[in-house]
Amino acid sequence: MNCGSALSAGAGGASAAAAPMYPPAMPGLPSAWDADRRKQIDRTKTGLLLLLIGGLISWIPIVGILGGLLLLIGAILVILGRKAFGSTHARNVVIAIVLFFVGIIIGIITGVLFAAAVFSAIASQNQAALGAALASAFNTILIGAIIAAVVGGIASVLFTYALQKQTGKMLLWAGYVANLAISIAILAIIGPLVSNAINQATSGGTYNPAPINALQGQLNGLGYLSVIPALLFAAATYLAWSRVSHGEIPPPTTPPGMPMSTMPPPSGPSPPR
Repeated sequence: MNCGSALSAGAGGASAAAAPMYPPAMPGLPSAWDADRRKQIDRTKTGLLLLLIGGLISWIPIVGILGGLLLLIGAILVILGRKAFGSTHARNVVIAIVLFFVGIIIGIITGVLFAAAVFSAIASQNQAALGAALASAFNTILIGAIIAAVVGGIASVLFTYALQKQTGKMLLWAGYVANLAISIAILAIIGPLVSNAINQATSGGTYNPAPINALQGQLNGLGYLSVIPALLFAAATYLAWSRVSHGEIPPPTTPPGMPMSTMPPPSGPSPPR
């Protein structure tokens, strides 16, 4: 029996490294892990650029439709490339997606309540009750917009939060606060005017659209204030895009299953013969 051979085999088996999860790269070509990581980084960089452009034009009437489309495409690309930037960013993106859909659900519920209140008001034969019901319906949709702004704003903050330095994080929170403040201001200014405008429009037995159109004009004018949070969010997005574009993030990492160093460990002194 060759005990030395058995001991040598046992020692070799104990020190053998586990097989890597990714195959080694071909000479002159990146490994599969490097290629996948590079693809995710490029997707995030392109997505951030689209988010930047879309955010800058989303507040502009008519053109805002194109801005919304760019925001959607950019968000999808950032979602697809999230894993290359670490677990914190990947988690924040998932939470942001959930909050985004919660905001959409809140908007849908608010719209349904508004439509139900409008139909109920139209069915009423009492002019005073009609005005009060329509005013309540408009206030409901304004309050729903504030709640959606609270939820959706947090989603906007989290979406790129882990990619930011302190300045970018401050810009994100500033954009969130500005958006929420504008929503509350619109409710405070427009809310008291709704009932009066509806009463004027429905008085006299015939519908007069002039007071409603005037109120709509005021609402549209206040809507231009949304350029403030749009610029703040765009500035934060630019900072995140700049960090990715310049290679500042993500930091270099080692593929899963690969050793941190390919250098052999130092050997001890040879035993005496």
